[in-house]
Amino acid sequence: MKQITLLFLASLFHLFNCANPLTDGGNANTAKIEWQVVTNITTNSAVVSWKCSGKLPGFLITTGPNYSNVDSSFLENEIHAVSLSNLITDSEYRYVPSCGSKEGGLGIPATFRTLSDNATIYRRGIWIVGGIGSDKNAVSEIDFFDPVDNTWYPAITNVPTPRLNAQIVSFKNKIYVIGGIVKNGASYTMSRIVEAYDPITNTWNRNLSDMPSTLQGGVVGSFDEEIVILGGTTTTDMTTGTIFNTIYKFYPNLGNNGTWVSLLSSTNIFPRIDMAGCTYNGSLIFTGGRFYSDGLAYATTDAYSPSLNSTSGKIEASISLARHGSGYACYRPISTDPFPSDTPAIFVAGGSTGTNISQPVTAVTNSNRFEYSFLGTASNSFVTGSNIPIALYYPAMEISYEKRKLYLFGGASEFNLPIDQVYTLDLTNPGGNPWFQDSLNMPRSRFGHKAVILSR
Repeated sequence: MKQITLLFLASLFHLFNCANPLTDGGNANTAKIEWQVVTNITTNSAVVSWKCSGKLPGFLITTGPNYSNVDSSFLENEIHAVSLSNLITDSEYRYVPSCGSKEGGLGIPATFRTLSDNATIYRRGIWIVGGIGSDKNAVSEIDFFDPVDNTWYPAITNVPTPRLNAQIVSFKNKIYVIGGIVKNGASYTMSRIVEAYDPITNTWNRNLSDMPSTLQGGVVGSFDEEIVILGGTTTTDMTTGTIFNTIYKFYPNLGNNGTWVSLLSSTNIFPRIDMAGCTYNGSLIFTGGRFYSDGLAYATTDAYSPSLNSTSGKIEASISLARHGSGYACYRPISTDPFPSDTPAIFVAGGSTGTNISQPVTAVTNSNRFEYSFLGTASNSFVTGSNIPIALYYPAMEISYEKRKLYLFGGASEFNLPIDQVYTLDLTNPGGNPWFQDSLNMPRSRFGHKAVILSR
C-alpha cells in the first residue's frame, strides 16, 4: 500500500512539473503572478495568497528561523492561499510563490514579519519607574515605551507604595522597587519596603522580605541569582546615615519571600549617594555621587565584585566632571542582538555639580555633559561626546538594542522643575553623533526616576 501511495504522489509531481494547458492558453513556464499578499499575520501564523494568470497548481517556498518548506495547492486555480503555522513570534520570513511548478511563474521574493507578543514587546521596551513629579511628590505611575514601534503606553500600572530615591532594578523579567523615601504631605519617612512587578503577568508581589535597614540613593545591580546594593544613606540626613562598607544582597528566589544578606566589603566602598552605576561582566561599576559628610560632588570610579566581596585592584578612570544625580546606562550587547559586535560601554549624562547635603536636594547646578567609557578594553578612560541639548538633573537613561539608540528621559531643567522631553543618540558613533529631541514626549514629567529594560 505504501509503494502504491508513493508511486501515485510521484506521478502527481511529474504531472505538475510537465507542461499543462491553461484555460486561457499557454503553459506553466509562461504563467505570471498578477499579485501576491500576506494577510492574517499573528504572533505565530500567516496566510500567503497570490493570483496566477491562468488556472494552475500553486507552490509556495517559505524560509525563516524555524521554517524551510515547500507548500503546494494541487488544485488548478487562479487564486491560491496557503496557511503557515507554528512560526516564531517577532521573526522575519521569506516567501516566493509560483504558478504551475516551483520553477515556473515565480512571484517576487518578499518577506513578512510575525507580530510580537506581549512578552517580546515588554522585554525589548523601556519601563519608566519612580521619580519626583511636577507636584514634588513621588510618581506612582509606571509608563512603558516601545522603541521599535515608537509608542508610549501610559500608566500600565502603579507602584503600590510610591517612593522617592528608591533603588530600582530589573531581575529575571521583574522590576524591583527597594527602599527609598515615603512622602506624606511635607514629611519624609525612610522605607525598607520591597515590591516587585511582573510585567508579563501584570501582577505585583508585595510580600517580599523588607530590607535589613532603610536605604535610599544607593547603587543597585542584578546578577545571576542576587540583587546587590551599595552606597546610599539610611536617613534623609546624609551626614549621619550613610552606610560605609555595608553591602546588601537580596536573593529573591531564596525562601518564601526572598532572603537578605548584609556583609562588610573587604575594601572601602565610596560613602556617597546618587552615584551612577550599572553591572558589567560580573561587577557593579559606580562613579560620581555626593560625599556623605559635606555633599561635595565627586568624579572617581570603582567596581565591586560580589563573588570576591571587594572592589577591584584596578584604578578605574574618573568621569571628566564631578557630579551627582546623572542619567546612566550600560551597553551590553549579546549574540542575539542585531548588533552583537558593538563595544560595551557605560554612558553618563547630566547631573548636578553643586554641593548639597540634603536628600532630596534643596538646590542643584545642572550639567549638560555627556561622556562614556568603553568596557572590557585597555583604554580605561572616559570620552566626552556631544552635550545633551539642555542641562538636566537626574534624568533617566536606557538603551534600545533593536534601534541601536541611547534614550534620555526627563530630568529637572531647574530645581524641582521636571520635564517630559526625550532625547536620543545614535550609537553607531557615540562620540561623534549629536543628540536629538524625540518626536514623542513622556506621558508625564519626572526626575530622579529610573529607566529599566527586562532583557538585561
